Amino acid sequence: MRKKEQVETSTHEVSGGKRLISAVAFLIFGVAVVATVGFTLHSVSADSQKKSYATVNGTTVVNGATLKHAFVSESVFPDDATARTNHVNRTNSHPWPFYTEEHLVLPAHALVTMTLKVYDGGEKLNTNYFAKVVGTVDNTMTVDGKQVSELAPDGVQHTFTLHGLPTSTQDSMFVNVPLPKMSDDEMTNNKYHTVVFSFVTGGAGEYVWNCEYPCGDGTYAKFGAVMGQNGYMSGKVSVVNG
Repeated sequence: MRKKEQVETSTHEVSGGKRLISAVAFLIFGVAVVATVGFTLHSVSADSQKKSYATVNGTTVVNGATLKHAFVSESVFPDDATARTNHVNRTNSHPWPFYTEEHLVLPAHALVTMTLKVYDGGEKLNTNYFAKVVGTVDNTMTVDGKQVSELAPDGVQHTFTLHGLPTSTQDSMFVNVPLPKMSDDEMTNNKYHTVVFSFVTGGAGEYVWNCEYPCGDGTYAKFGAVMGQNGYMSGKVSVVNG
């Protein structure tokens, strides 16, 4: 009987050891899976857009309030390889028109002045509303130094339209600026318009910008392809404290 008991005890110890090793191996495998999934989700959700930070230079008074004065500059180029090569060092995966800045980072509670050099041609807007300047100081902009409040609906190359989803967690903000088109001759000679406008930011929040001119392919009323592509005709705007 003693030998049989010893054999049974030894068998139970071996089985228990195997179960312990299996449990440890399963735990290690589980941790590895969780770590891999976490890393993958982090990579997918990471902000891949290049950030462009506004430069704060002093203060200014708007409607009786003293605000920081921030400045941002960028350009808008046509779907022409020569124009892109002449003016900006950027390799695009698609021959599409694009804004040079993808993710704007702006200070909260500030007057932001944007300067855009715009090189592209255009046709006609789908909606005349986007030919109007909305949400800027006095609802105006300057084009080559001349103050204007709207463009002809068939004289627009792109729009800079900044907005956010309705939410109670951040201030609302909407800005629409139509950008005047260039003629074919002007584009051939790399001419451009200079558009300047200013708007006031509220508290910290996350917003988006996009173009409302139908410059995409033939799908979705010319709002396909480039229109929904970050870094081309759409991107982000982060308003931050500090």
